Amino acid sequence: MTLPRRATLAAFAICYVLAMFGAFSAFVPLFALILPQKISTLPGLDGRSGLAALSWILVAGGVAAGGGNIVAGVISDALFRRTQSRRGLVAAGTTAVAAALSGVAMARTFAEVMGAIVVFQLAVNLMLSPLVALLVDYVPDQQKGRVAGWLGLALPFGSLIVTALTIVAPAAGPTVPLFIAVGVVVLLALPLILLWPVPVLIPARPTPVTARPRQAVILHDFVLAWTARLLVQCAAAAILPYLYFYVADVVRPAGGARAIGSAVGVLAFVFAVMSVAGAVTVGWLSDRLGRRRAPLTVSALLVAASMVALSLAPGWGLTVTAYGCFAAGLAGFLAIDSALVAQLIAANARRATLLGVMNLTNTLPGVLSPIMALAVIGDRFDAMPMVFVMQFAAAGALVAALCGSRIRTLR
Repeated sequence: MTLPRRATLAAFAICYVLAMFGAFSAFVPLFALILPQKISTLPGLDGRSGLAALSWILVAGGVAAGGGNIVAGVISDALFRRTQSRRGLVAAGTTAVAAALSGVAMARTFAEVMGAIVVFQLAVNLMLSPLVALLVDYVPDQQKGRVAGWLGLALPFGSLIVTALTIVAPAAGPTVPLFIAVGVVVLLALPLILLWPVPVLIPARPTPVTARPRQAVILHDFVLAWTARLLVQCAAAAILPYLYFYVADVVRPAGGARAIGSAVGVLAFVFAVMSVAGAVTVGWLSDRLGRRRAPLTVSALLVAASMVALSLAPGWGLTVTAYGCFAAGLAGFLAIDSALVAQLIAANARRATLLGVMNLTNTLPGVLSPIMALAVIGDRFDAMPMVFVMQFAAAGALVAALCGSRIRTLR
């Protein structure tokens, strides 16, 4: 008996969201908590030298991620044209991620850690590239906002994993959390791999010659969406990988190193809760209104305002509030931007390749923000470099809001 289309889509969406949760469980805890802890255990790396080491590792990993995602997109599209499925690449990427995380756990020197992170970035993008393309392959336009909203919960889920690790293994060091992450990734990716839906629900449609003027408008909007996402992700890259150092050197909680870990856990929990609210609410609202532009613009403005507030370090209560607003704005923006881009490229057979180009908006900030951090550290180590980077990123988010407001194509 053949399942109805609605049931098929619902089953796919559940497995799809779980697999995306697994992918984010690989890198959010790694970069928010485990990698800074790992660096702090390396000989001679603490304070300013630890922040510089983290920045160089993020730069190397970001370069690998940018190129790796585009190559994975080309491979994914080639396999998809032959098999009408991306399952093999998702399975290969999941296996590679598990192996790469194990490699990070075994690294013992700065060079080994950097090499392990480069390998990890290649592996996680081998998994993410085909996963992201599934939003175009299987989800109708009128439901893309809601599904993208649920996919947006992957980031707060990864943040919840950070909180859980600070509770379950507060003094275990970085090795035990890494192997916990391996188990979570594999467990959440398996349902999609094992229960893969065979038919492609949204086949690529050839573009007629008469549609060329519209294609030019779509390209214009793709560029605007790309630029807006790049700038918002730069804002995220200015705080998320440096959250541990932000708490230690800007917030400065009383109680020493143990208090820093606890404060990071609290902020990670707030981030998770508010991201859920932002992604689901904004994604549902955009489908309900039949519009993407206004929610996208408002979300970018919320990111900008929150970054300014965080840079001022207004006290613990207001810091928690500002970080929660930042999480809601970021999750809402990413959900709407993902749905919008998925609509723009729906007629194109090179979906994963174009999404690889769009993924540069995720990887370039991971290179640009650490480079800026390295440039402004100078000869001293205090809160000012991080504050400057955050305020500069907030200005970028304002420009992102302007770009979002100029998108013309889609209702």
